[in-house]
Amino acid sequence: MKKLFLIGVCNLVLLPAVFAQTQKGNWLVGGNAGFTSQKQDDFKTTTITFNPNAGYFVMDDLAIGANVQLSSIKDDDDDAVTTVALGPFVRYYFVDIGPKAKLFANGSFGFGSIKYNESQSFTQWDISAGPAFFLNPHTALEVVVGYGSQKFKDFEAANSFGLRIGFQIHLGSGGSSSSE
Repeated sequence: MKKLFLIGVCNLVLLPAVFAQTQKGNWLVGGNAGFTSQKQDDFKTTTITFNPNAGYFVMDDLAIGANVQLSSIKDDDDDAVTTVALGPFVRYYFVDIGPKAKLFANGSFGFGSIKYNESQSFTQWDISAGPAFFLNPHTALEVVVGYGSQKFKDFEAANSFGLRIGFQIHLGSGGSSSSE
């Protein structure tokens, strides 16, 4: 009985710490990787992407920061190119879906460059959402579904839909939690 009581007390004390990761004042560092299939007119490309990011929680559950998108793109003709983009993001954790998981939405905008025959710049935006599964008080595994668009000068926007998987590390002690 003593062990059961002790386990209950530990859960009451430690479970609020599980959600302390998204408190105001904490940092978010991580990234995700994904595979995207994209079609523009009659031209199809396959993209493998890595997206490192760092952000700061300006209020409970709301982080803003910067991300880098590194992509390797292969087209129907087996030509491969690399793109690099940099820009801001905003992320909001809006609902708990269990004792160790939260749903979040993410939006980003970026400026990038690509070299294919000649260098070109582009702008891009992305909206995404998915669950974050907290493996421990500081590490979350995330599965993200996203939709985005890239716009190059003199070309139509190239829209994409994809799935990304990644990890986020939550750092810092933050302020007082709104759930405490």
